[in-house]
Amino acid sequence: MDSRACPCVSSAYDLFIVNPIQLSTEESSYTEIFPVASLSDKTPIEFYVSGSGEHYLDLAHTLLHLQVKIKKKNGTAIGNPDQVAPINYLLHTLFSECSVTLNDQQVSSQANYACRCIFDALLSPRAVQESMLTSGLFYKNVASKHDSVELANVGDNANSGYQTRYNICKDSKLMDMIGPWHFDLGNQSKCLINSVNLRIKLERNKDSFALMSSTQDFKVVIQHASLFIRKVKVAPSIVIAHEIALSKGVIKMPIRRTEVKSFALSSGMQSIIIPNAFIGQIPTRLILGMVSNNAFNGDFSKIPFNFKHYDLSYLCILDGNRMIPSKPFQPKFDNSNCYSRCYMSLFTDLGRYHKDQDLNISYSEYKDGYTLFAIDLTPDLSADGMHESILSNGNLTLDLKFGKALPETVNLMVYSEYRNIIEIDKNRSIFSDF
Repeated sequence: MDSRACPCVSSAYDLFIVNPIQLSTEESSYTEIFPVASLSDKTPIEFYVSGSGEHYLDLAHTLLHLQVKIKKKNGTAIGNPDQVAPINYLLHTLFSECSVTLNDQQVSSQANYACRCIFDALLSPRAVQESMLTSGLFYKNVASKHDSVELANVGDNANSGYQTRYNICKDSKLMDMIGPWHFDLGNQSKCLINSVNLRIKLERNKDSFALMSSTQDFKVVIQHASLFIRKVKVAPSIVIAHEIALSKGVIKMPIRRTEVKSFALSSGMQSIIIPNAFIGQIPTRLILGMVSNNAFNGDFSKIPFNFKHYDLSYLCILDGNRMIPSKPFQPKFDNSNCYSRCYMSLFTDLGRYHKDQDLNISYSEYKDGYTLFAIDLTPDLSADGMHESILSNGNLTLDLKFGKALPETVNLMVYSEYRNIIEIDKNRSIFSDF
């Protein structure tokens, strides 16, 4: 026995110990919140949750509930000849922007909200995609068949994801969807103290973005929208303790802040350097993917989230004189299929390596519409860890090269994660370090 080893006793012999009892929460329940104004095709959807009263808000369990129909532009129901279906994960990809304010102080303004949600969904484990996310109308597209809107030849040449969504919405059936909200305050476990008002605003995407069809005579009609917020009644002793602590300090809520930036890569280019891509706080992690500019701007015949490789042959991030990764990605997407390092980055740089968390993108699917690159920028390569690294500022440059000139204008979508803190003082004033 090593002299430095300490003796221990198996928990099987703790015969006189019982489970701990929680006394801090007296009651929890979901409250349905409706929009502040009536629904229309053009106006944003806005929810307001009052912070008055004794209840705290458990934002990690916030749910969005939508009921929508697909109709013709003249308002009539679609019929049998009409081949139209929503894009993947319509519950969230129906919206282009999401902003969150606390006591009228904006803490999140998420442009490219649909892209943020599809990144989150695509990188979820298979079990999550095939269960919980289906309630938000997520049905994975068949690799290399993303833009297929044909219903014939079901057995061999069809996009089963598109067909499933088509069967759900055909004849203008009501699509009832619910699922977790993708916002920064929902990615942390701390409750929001009382007397803090929450306001969430959603902007609609164009119908040409949210729908797939060979024709353009369709629109999405929202019949119902609501928010389910979990309200928590906290024990009076905890509430008093919080108020006493607030007289001496501030509440700190660490968050993983997410942004999605879009960079246009012009048609005909073969070598591209994007200077000043990120100025100021350095992200902890980046996830990159490329989509057609026409599809992303709204095209009924194309899905906006077909992440193609465009024969990318070189990718790296430049932070001053430092190259990340130290050996750039140099895939070959020709018949040699040499892109293993790029594929493995979805495990090593997303915290899946040596963990029982799978990824529902196979090696063969990766090059056919699921080409994503993950890069961890933390000093210890632990962007998913419970600890934080020292915030650093800098100027990141993106360097890309392609095996052949780009055949069309491309949008480079960059999903970036940051570690930040939101603070609340005794007067319920809101502060942040970003």
